[in-house]
Amino acid sequence: MLLRLTIFTFSLLIAASSLAQERCGTVAYEKMLHQKNPKRETIDQFEKWMQNKLNQRKTAPLSTQRTQTTYTIPIVVHIIHNGEAIGTGINISDAQILSQIKVLNDDFNRLNADQTNTPAVFQSVAGSFDVQFILAQQDPNGLATNGIVRVKGSQSSWTFGNNYLLKSQSYWPAEQYLNVWVTYLTDYLGYTQLPVSSTLPGLEDSSNERLTDGIVINYREFGTIDAGSFDLHPKYNKGRTLTHEMGHFFGLRHVWGDGSDCTNTDYVADTPTQSNSSAGCPAHPKIDCTTAKMFQNYLDYSDDACMNIFTQGQVARMNTIIQNSPRRVELPNSPGSQPPTSVANDLGIKTILSPAATACGGFIMPSIAVRNYGTNAITSAQIQFRKDGSIVETKGILSSLSINAEQQIDFTPISLNNSTSYSFEFSIISTNSGTDGNANNNLKGLTSITPTLAALPVIESFSPFPSTWSIDNPDGLTKWVTNSSSGKPSIFIDFYNYTELGAVDKLITPLLDLATATSATLIFDRAYTTYPGVTGERLRVLASNACRFDNSPVVLFDKSDDNLRTAPSTTSAFVPTSAQWVTEVIPLTQFLGQSVQLAFEGTNANGNNLYLSNVRIITGTFLDLALSKLESPSPVSCQSNPSPTIRVKNNGNIPITSFTVSTTFNGGSVQTQNFSNLSIGLNADQVFQLNSISLAAEINQYTVSLSNPNGAVDVNPQNNSGSYSFAFSNAKDIIPLRERFDSNSQLNWTIVSQGQQQLWTKAGTNYSSSLFYNSFTNANVGDESWLVSPVLDLTSTSKAGLFFDVSYAKSSNGSERLRLLVSQDCGNTFSETEFDESGSQLSIAELETSWKPNLTTDWKKKFYNLGAYIGQANTRFAFVATNGNGNNLYLDNIDFYTDDSLIQESSTSSESPYSVYGGIDSPLKITFNLEERQATRVTIFNSIGQEIANQAFPDALNQTFSIDIGDRGNGIYILRLQVGNQLSAKKVFVEN
Repeated sequence: MLLRLTIFTFSLLIAASSLAQERCGTVAYEKMLHQKNPKRETIDQFEKWMQNKLNQRKTAPLSTQRTQTTYTIPIVVHIIHNGEAIGTGINISDAQILSQIKVLNDDFNRLNADQTNTPAVFQSVAGSFDVQFILAQQDPNGLATNGIVRVKGSQSSWTFGNNYLLKSQSYWPAEQYLNVWVTYLTDYLGYTQLPVSSTLPGLEDSSNERLTDGIVINYREFGTIDAGSFDLHPKYNKGRTLTHEMGHFFGLRHVWGDGSDCTNTDYVADTPTQSNSSAGCPAHPKIDCTTAKMFQNYLDYSDDACMNIFTQGQVARMNTIIQNSPRRVELPNSPGSQPPTSVANDLGIKTILSPAATACGGFIMPSIAVRNYGTNAITSAQIQFRKDGSIVETKGILSSLSINAEQQIDFTPISLNNSTSYSFEFSIISTNSGTDGNANNNLKGLTSITPTLAALPVIESFSPFPSTWSIDNPDGLTKWVTNSSSGKPSIFIDFYNYTELGAVDKLITPLLDLATATSATLIFDRAYTTYPGVTGERLRVLASNACRFDNSPVVLFDKSDDNLRTAPSTTSAFVPTSAQWVTEVIPLTQFLGQSVQLAFEGTNANGNNLYLSNVRIITGTFLDLALSKLESPSPVSCQSNPSPTIRVKNNGNIPITSFTVSTTFNGGSVQTQNFSNLSIGLNADQVFQLNSISLAAEINQYTVSLSNPNGAVDVNPQNNSGSYSFAFSNAKDIIPLRERFDSNSQLNWTIVSQGQQQLWTKAGTNYSSSLFYNSFTNANVGDESWLVSPVLDLTSTSKAGLFFDVSYAKSSNGSERLRLLVSQDCGNTFSETEFDESGSQLSIAELETSWKPNLTTDWKKKFYNLGAYIGQANTRFAFVATNGNGNNLYLDNIDFYTDDSLIQESSTSSESPYSVYGGIDSPLKITFNLEERQATRVTIFNSIGQEIANQAFPDALNQTFSIDIGDRGNGIYILRLQVGNQLSAKKVFVEN
């Protein structure tokens, strides 16, 4: 998994940001892009291209070299704030933004006042990049702008892992505007998307990277205190963070070459070699790699006040990029750097309303919105509509348009075929009976695809991906892909490794023909689990009869996080077992008589994987009765003749009125039971009691199978059956109770697993023998094993507590889970959970080899107050291990106390079988630490041998008792302790 985010309150992040942030995230960001797109251009490929371009520049005749005096670059600053007033917090003021633009122009043109601080040894190589950065003067629609966009973000803080979601909050075309996003960035002060070469076709997915191209800066490092008392970080308050990142934007690398020795390079000859980044503001000269460091360079990590130079070699690289690199080369010619031209008779196409990128077959009405961008009213215009290059219709505006007014223009409906791609184009051919005054906004076009019309039923297992389905993957990154590792053919989206938080991806069906259907139902199987601590992942099923999902589709299904989860949460990449799938049944009644398209929409939070399988859209009645679970008995119960109860669910599309249950017990004959006169509604479940069974003392095997729903065939028999193991045990005990898992212990405890699943066993550890669950070599993810206590009587104590030791090392291969469940009905049902930890919560270490505890420090001690169960006579405790095929899990030193304090454990932690304390201004007490319950007696003698107290403790184990010596005077007394047949004595001092 690439990125895991810990959730803090926003105020805490604000307070800690200066401590947590690194200076520049560009290198880490580029690594992330390469991981997502292995075909992306490598550094070696880029630098080879760069060197060729630099060599060509050196040998080119002067007459062919650039003569333009200054590059003008339009910047749009996107302020992604949290709703603050302008000038407050993240929503920084216009003045602060303008101060940053001035810093850029001064630094790149070497007009910075502190250029005089450049040491003499570097003055001769100082360079100036002839560029003028300006805030954009017209927006992508040709309207006037100040180049500042303010948007309230969808989350309160951001990291580069949120890259796509952050930039999608506000974005202008990257080939026309240099996008700079200013927000609350928690991991770095800033990061940049580096340029690419223009000679490596296929290595850049422009449809993806153009949507994220630009620079991100934390709001407290944007601007300079030289222009006002802005709230800026004291070390980074001169605007050099954006200067640094802008250098990256134009192809510069860190001056130390992002290495840790003197062999790395930034590919620039006139920057001295240095072994690492600089910090603070060193005194010159600072020798590194046998020469003086150029820590004053904008591409180092020095404090802002210490930076003051680009070199001529760096300027040559930046010139190469702005003259050749995709999108960078277009920026100087962008209309964004010019104010809108106010001309007469300027009618422009603002947007295409219909069709969209997808459209249904059949008749559709083409439609656009036009706007009067000119200086006078428009009373007439001719607008032409073309399909696949041929003129379809020419029509005029519907009424007079005043300045800045807009109007919707609808064309005559046209017929589209299914499974076809069309090219549409709209153009303004005349305005006010003459040539339009501005040709730049007169033409818009798009390609639209019509889906295949599919007759029902549709049955899809995704092996392979069906040609009539489609995928909507807006960020061009992780998407729905077919999968075979989940035990059956499926399609999944890898949220586990998907770091674009909030990214939404759709899996879209063909167009479904329900024109003549009298009933229709969607059925699909899904599997998902959460990553501990991560929220925000979601699955929706959307329906649209417009073949597009951007115009308020109908939501048929919407579940997220724990409501979506079908398996235990895990820190490992989730691959479902056969038991971890859930079937959903959704009626499509509201779409009968028309055509409809469905979309499975997944929303990413970098949590865990989401799977779909066996998608069916059918007509007619659909009977699917599922066995959800065995409600009772539990794996270990003291009921010798229980009547099992099962929970069944109706996954069909009509109510269930009857069904048959077939059972086998311990390999005996099949027993059947019929249930009738029922009414189990759609998606409803119900509990049914089965005939009683007589449990043997050993492990019992029980199978259940459902059939004949409504006297007919169940179309999905895979979810009708279950096999169960459970044991009968009426062993009873009292507390205090101690379990060490040594050779002769564990007599009243029961271990049980389902079927052939892995069992708790004993293994040697530093505690002699401990209970051991082998997950390291167990590939059956999801296996469970139960360790169940005897029935404990808690009626004779007013306090109770539980200690136990657990040892576990987390492996990257998988994550184990340990739960402590409690039953108050002798084990028939375990309805309470006292402990539930997995993965990093549970682990003592991280280890990729087989784990075994060898030291006391390899264990964690857990304590639980059992006060909620005081007075209960039939309490049972179960330690349940769940396998993730990660690493081994150990359990030991289970101690039930007749106390509810942590002090109890600390006072009995020594190897001594007892300890005596108090007696000075407090009662005299004795705490026992025996291996097993024994009859004990304490006798107290005074200094002349007289017996003054005698107390018996018949079931001493790990309790603490007060010793009553009455109103005896101060002095030394002799305490004699008898444990079984063993006697010992101890002097005690009493002072009241």
